[in-house]
Amino acid sequence: MKTQIKEKEARKRPAGRRPAQSKRPVPGKHSGPDGSAASGTRRLFSLRNKIFVSFLLPILFVVVIGIISYNAAAGGLSEKFKDSSMQVSQMAMDYVDVSLAFIKGEALQYMVDGGLVSYSLGSMEGDQIAKTNFLNDTRSGLVAIQHMNSMIHNIHIVTKKGIDMCSTSAAERQDGIYEEYCAEIQAGSGDGRTISQWAEGHEALDGVLSLNAADTFLVYQIPTNKKAAYIVVDISSSALYERLGAIDFGEGSICGFVTDSGKELLYENVKEGKTGSLVQGESVFAGTDFFADALENEEMCVARKVRFRGASYLYIHAKSGEGAGINFCALVPYGVITGQAQKIKGVTVAVVIVACIVAGLVGFGITFGIQKNMKAISLRFNQVAGGDLRTEVKAYGNDEFQDLAQVANNMIRNNRNLVTGLYKTVQVLEQSTDQVDDASGDINTCSQDITRAINEINVGMDKQAEHAQECAAKTNTLSDRIKEVRGRAEHTRELADRTERMIGQGAQIVEVLGDKAQETWKVTRKVGDSITQLQSESQTINEFVETISSISKQTNLLSLNASIEAARAGTAGLGFAVVASEIRKLAEDSNRAAGEIRNQVQMITQYTEQTVKDADYAQEIVQMQEKAVRQVIDVFGGMSGQITELLSELKQIAEGTEAADRERSDTIDAVENISAIIEETASSAQTVHKMAEKLLHSAEKLDRISHALSDNMDGLKTEISAFKVGE
Repeated sequence: MKTQIKEKEARKRPAGRRPAQSKRPVPGKHSGPDGSAASGTRRLFSLRNKIFVSFLLPILFVVVIGIISYNAAAGGLSEKFKDSSMQVSQMAMDYVDVSLAFIKGEALQYMVDGGLVSYSLGSMEGDQIAKTNFLNDTRSGLVAIQHMNSMIHNIHIVTKKGIDMCSTSAAERQDGIYEEYCAEIQAGSGDGRTISQWAEGHEALDGVLSLNAADTFLVYQIPTNKKAAYIVVDISSSALYERLGAIDFGEGSICGFVTDSGKELLYENVKEGKTGSLVQGESVFAGTDFFADALENEEMCVARKVRFRGASYLYIHAKSGEGAGINFCALVPYGVITGQAQKIKGVTVAVVIVACIVAGLVGFGITFGIQKNMKAISLRFNQVAGGDLRTEVKAYGNDEFQDLAQVANNMIRNNRNLVTGLYKTVQVLEQSTDQVDDASGDINTCSQDITRAINEINVGMDKQAEHAQECAAKTNTLSDRIKEVRGRAEHTRELADRTERMIGQGAQIVEVLGDKAQETWKVTRKVGDSITQLQSESQTINEFVETISSISKQTNLLSLNASIEAARAGTAGLGFAVVASEIRKLAEDSNRAAGEIRNQVQMITQYTEQTVKDADYAQEIVQMQEKAVRQVIDVFGGMSGQITELLSELKQIAEGTEAADRERSDTIDAVENISAIIEETASSAQTVHKMAEKLLHSAEKLDRISHALSDNMDGLKTEISAFKVGE
């Protein structure tokens, strides 16, 4: 039998079959179809490029932070400079306004001076001593006022023809030119009749007193009582220019005082030794769009970005509050505003350039060392991949590459030992394969004999098992039906119990809902009471509004009487007339506010009445809800009684089903005992049959494995022979 099996297996094995030779990859060649493309991709994502990118990324973030910092600094400096410049400009204009107010006050004193009016009317022409004393005293007083305020260049009292004028500009007496002066003023007015208190000069007076018109920037002029003379105060150009020089908006800035009609007094901030850009007689602010827009603007001080001479400037405009028609204007180059931010930008650029250079040098040094070690290690690994296990990996430097080289050498050494041991094992395994081949033939023969004997036993046992199984199946069918009835009865009882609990919970929830509805009714009632109280408080507010309206009417009448009395008082009552006008405006505003309060209270009253109605309707709805809840509670009570009766009936059905199930269990036990004996015998025979078949299959498989193992031994020898482990 052994000889027959060997011959049979020999016929199945193809003659001359050799084990398939494994294809070993050639070191240094690409596995892809396009080696050049793969190499180009590796160069793009090389370790050197990655290191350079990792160095440059933080520098890029520094650049972004520098740009953000520059923009934030420039914006913040612009806003702060704009606010501070507006404050400085407003302060400069306030200083001028204070001086102008002082000038107006002193001029008003001379306007109502009885002695000056009497002198201007010629009452002292017959008394030369009195006239001389008056002129000397008056001139001394004017000189004292001139010294008190540096803004005053000169003060003149222009009298009529035949009466000597008085001026701080000259001690010599000059005949009056009142008529010529008035004619000049009227000619300079727009309609020929309106005489302004502020003017830009006085040619007639300059000619008589030999004055330099450039020394005077603005003139304040006011007639005395009975228009006997004119009091003229010259505003000093040099004092205003000194004020401009004290304001420092930075190099290249231009500031000045400009009248509404376009007369300018300019100052340019220029470093010492440099020449300014202003040209004599050139107009800077007057005639520009931004100056005209600022004049039309209602705000007293404005600032905005403008274009001037092809560059960006911050334009600041502050108006006079004294009605003198004078404005403070300034142009500040934006380069001055953002100068500090430019410094930040320069420092950031320099730091970034230095960081790029340092990062490049450090990155080049690191990548050069890494590439040198990687090339040396890759060369040794290619030799190992070619089968040469005698090589040794070396690395340069004292970094992690030394550890990598040590690990690689350990790996090569272990592989060399593994291949050597595997070669010896293959020789031993080749001898064992022949022995396994002989033993598998004997096991195969015995397994076939055992399998035939067990098959004959299984035929008889199968017939006995069929009869026993038929009886047990019918008994099990009856048992299943009884179990199904009992299960459904138990399920129905559980559903009834669950329904009863749910009805109880529902009743509790409905009772809670009823209690909450009662609380809602109480809260709604309180809301209605509060709204009613609010309605009464609104009526009280109406009474207060009526009282305010009455007071405002009386105040209006009082201001009207005051205005009449101020008009009767003439010039002395001007101040009182202004107060009376403000009181009348206050009374009108109070009356208007009272009307608005009255309208709002009326609207609140209407909403309150509607809310009271809604609250009453809500109380009715809550009462209806409470009744409905009580009805639901009664329905739940009836359902609970019906469920209790249903549970009682289901319990009786379950008890009858359990008795039938106990009788069925006794019958089933007897049938199962008979079937178990038959099945146990059949199972034992079947187990023996399976073991025999498994033994036969194992023997055949062992025979095939022994032949395959023999074939693989030849291939393994060929593979191992490719490795070089010795000299």
